[in-house]
Amino acid sequence: MQDVLRTDRLVLRHFNLDDAPRVQALAGNWKVASMLARVPYPYKDGLAEEWIATHDARRAAGQSYAYAIERDGELVGSIGLDASDKGGDAFELGYWIGEAWWSRGIATEAGRRLIAEAFARLSPERLTAGHIVENHASGRVLTKLGFRYIAENEIWSEARRAKLRGLRMELPRARAATHNLLARETTE
Repeated sequence: MQDVLRTDRLVLRHFNLDDAPRVQALAGNWKVASMLARVPYPYKDGLAEEWIATHDARRAAGQSYAYAIERDGELVGSIGLDASDKGGDAFELGYWIGEAWWSRGIATEAGRRLIAEAFARLSPERLTAGHIVENHASGRVLTKLGFRYIAENEIWSEARRAKLRGLRMELPRARAATHNLLARETTE
């Protein structure tokens, strides 16, 4: 996977420890954290640094590819891929966007770019994703990206400290091709 991915408006790049305060502020917002599985609330000091410190080893092992999303030089969210914990040929797409940047197409634009890179570089047969049932905005983003619903499940929300009803989605390579998601944009 490339270190830097570009779209018309965005730069997707590796996180660095200088990003930690911004990650804590954005992901630590209740409206963001409450819609995610792994982000705690409150988002305590030091947690962002711990998370960022895992990226290089996980990337080197082919387990995870986390990218900071920048717009106009400002970190506005995160997007990434994690190797399926069930093995096989799938990666799971995950993302969050800071509340001030919601409804601006950022998740969709970043998702299109990362999906193209994933199919080109990692060659999975499919990507998976999921969202908490009440997170309709995430469902719309994933549907625009070509994902289709395949199952209901339970998702543990670290912020809410509860199991929530979730929806699993899948994007096979063939469907990505029909949605023109395999064409990559400029990379560095």
